[in-house]
Amino acid sequence: MLKLHVERSKSSSGKHAFRSFYVVVDGKCDKLEVMPKNSRKVKTLYVIGEASEHDVEVPKGYFAVQLKFIKCLRGRVKGEILVFDSSGALLCRAIYRKLKVRVLGCRDNALVNVLICICSQLKIPVKKYAFIKR
Repeated sequence: MLKLHVERSKSSSGKHAFRSFYVVVDGKCDKLEVMPKNSRKVKTLYVIGEASEHDVEVPKGYFAVQLKFIKCLRGRVKGEILVFDSSGALLCRAIYRKLKVRVLGCRDNALVNVLICICSQLKIPVKKYAFIKR
């Protein structure tokens, strides 16, 4: 059972915004519609909006991809992409900044393909992918 965060909020001035959501996919990047077992309200990052935390059961062989994006001044977007397995272990972490995705410490090359596929399916604008080995 994974605890995944879903949020859409913005500041009272409207200059900053935060968006967080998740997608459940398999190795071939086919989406799976899952219903959360439990959902509870949590505090938002900014004043206006709503946030909740979902308890999601991810089947074996599927990955939960948590995406978190923040819009700053001048419309610049930066964020983080996390890939979890069905048991809840963090497999891969990527940072999105300046239209670039920097993949940090992926354990498997198949997960890199999942990241690329998710970015293309969700139409996230990416100019370049950088793979950093640690």
